[in-house]
Amino acid sequence: MKKIITLLAFLLIIACGDNGKKTNNDYTKPSSTGRINHVVVVVEPDVWKGSAGDALREVIQEPIPGLPQVEYQFGVSTIPSSAFTKMFKNSRNLLFLQLADNEKLESSTNKYAQPQTILEIKATSVENLVNLIHAKANEIVNTFKDGDLKSIQQEVVENKYTQKINALTKLGVTMDIPSKYRMVMDTLGSFMWMRSHIAGGIATGDQTNNIIVYQAPLFDDNKPVLDQIIKNRDSIGKAYIRGNDTEKMYMITEAARTPSVKITTIDGKKAYESRGTWEVFNAFNAGPFLNYSVVDKKNNRVVVIEGFNYAPSVNKRDFVFELEAILKTAKIN
Repeated sequence: MKKIITLLAFLLIIACGDNGKKTNNDYTKPSSTGRINHVVVVVEPDVWKGSAGDALREVIQEPIPGLPQVEYQFGVSTIPSSAFTKMFKNSRNLLFLQLADNEKLESSTNKYAQPQTILEIKATSVENLVNLIHAKANEIVNTFKDGDLKSIQQEVVENKYTQKINALTKLGVTMDIPSKYRMVMDTLGSFMWMRSHIAGGIATGDQTNNIIVYQAPLFDDNKPVLDQIIKNRDSIGKAYIRGNDTEKMYMITEAARTPSVKITTIDGKKAYESRGTWEVFNAFNAGPFLNYSVVDKKNNRVVVIEGFNYAPSVNKRDFVFELEAILKTAKIN
């Protein structure tokens, strides 16, 4: 009987490998160490202090738009190759910046631990390293960002909110939301608001991550898209997201800072990603938001999925990154 159970367990592991999940090898590897959005760079001091190090820092430590204070895309630690021992091999994100006999930019996953992302950037001279970094800047950033997003999304899938959400059903939207989020408002068809209280770690007090979903009319091609996104945000804030004085206090887009906006895709559909800061009219509450306005021509509408954070006095990059990972699981029927 024990032999049969063992055989079935082995076949199950093999099956997981076939459908893109963990392989048998992955189950034998230790869990990776280190926080999301942090990269351990294996590099010799003279290379790191020179123009190649400057070029890499310029790429991976670019400030994130939409945050109230300056925060960089990635935190960075550096070690020389001689210090690359077992302790560092299990790091979540590893980047090798080195001089070599051949030029190379290659990524791999789960080599020493899991989940793990590894990127090797090698060239025959410092000048060639600099040129390679500049040419592949987006690929370098996205390699680590995509790995961390997938890591969070996998954790969400394993422990997600399972109760029916009426507004999402009515809007034809599905999304993987962690079970730690609780319903604030479900208007049976037009608006959903869920909230997770941030406890422990660097954040204390009444600090939250929030997710909202609603729909709006298709964008008018004759008007600036950002103006229409802000108008939609402000009307929803006034209708549903109110402060202690519900008549005079409500969420708006902070006028003093113009949000960034760029075109992206959500569920294969054209979407506008905007990042900026919100504030409460007639109050002092404020924080960052990440908004995806998805153009759903099939249903003659824009579907808005947004995350916003309230965590004064602490860094907010990782909180907004969690929201991004969740929002990017959205599917629109």
